Amino acid sequence: MRGAGAVLAAALAARCAAPPPAETRVLSTAPEGSGVAPELAQASVTFSGPVAPEGIVDGTRLVLVPAEALPEALRAVEADEGAAGLAAAVGADVALEGGGVRAVLRPRGPLRARTGYALVLSSRALAEDGGPVLDAERRRRPTVGGFETGAAAGPPPLPVLTEVRAAAAAPGQGGEWVEIADLGEGPLDLAGWRLVKRTASGFTASCLLAAGPILPPGTAALVVGGAYDGRYDLPPGTPTFACGGGALLGGLSDDHPPALHLLDPLGEVASTFGAAGMPRCPAAAVRLEPLGPDDPSNLDCADGEGTPGELP
Repeated sequence: MRGAGAVLAAALAARCAAPPPAETRVLSTAPEGSGVAPELAQASVTFSGPVAPEGIVDGTRLVLVPAEALPEALRAVEADEGAAGLAAAVGADVALEGGGVRAVLRPRGPLRARTGYALVLSSRALAEDGGPVLDAERRRRPTVGGFETGAAAGPPPLPVLTEVRAAAAAPGQGGEWVEIADLGEGPLDLAGWRLVKRTASGFTASCLLAAGPILPPGTAALVVGGAYDGRYDLPPGTPTFACGGGALLGGLSDDHPPALHLLDPLGEVASTFGAAGMPRCPAAAVRLEPLGPDDPSNLDCADGEGTPGELP
């Protein structure tokens, strides 16, 4: 009969010889870096073992969001209800491939060009065996991958500042607007663009355009302040982009002509209006030849109240 010491030694030896418990962890996320084609972009997470579809394919524990929405996305994927109702999430279809070791998220439409995105996986995602999915450092915490899209393929847009209304009936901040037309052959995505004004004293003020719909070629949009009251009868489908919490750019002065610059997300000047001077107008000022220069000879006062949303 074996002694107690021998039995204990045998048990310890068997335990040491046993393989460690299986774990499932994140191996990588894709894509990475910048220049990802927005119309072809898809995101994925590769795991060391198969994961459970719950929480992954239904979008509650795995989401793709614009980079600025990352804090909101992290809170959502970790909450009990998950991220199914997350407004910032990119609409996408998610599938498990390779026997469940790769989750592929395919957006249902093109992503925005020149925009940072974050792929967010919750720490509450589960492996196929019911265990936790660990991050790449074998810790139970969320995984975040990131990438940046490049320029959109196809013909480029051509944004032009075509009409501006600085003088409006009281309350003035509810009626000021700047018209942007896409005179190119490709759609114009104004997310991340900035409108800048130069004051009579030489100082500048700017605001970031709020996200909105993509502008088709040959159409126009209005940039307005947060206090815009919708007083104008715009052509159907004309989008408005808020720029400033109250008055547009803090208010467009009635005392001197506007001097406006439109900057793309890289900070490059895409169009100007009144930068070289122009007449003061009682209502709106218009670019006579939309593709013509920003020159006093090509700028004039519009008839009546102006034509917001209508191409000249």
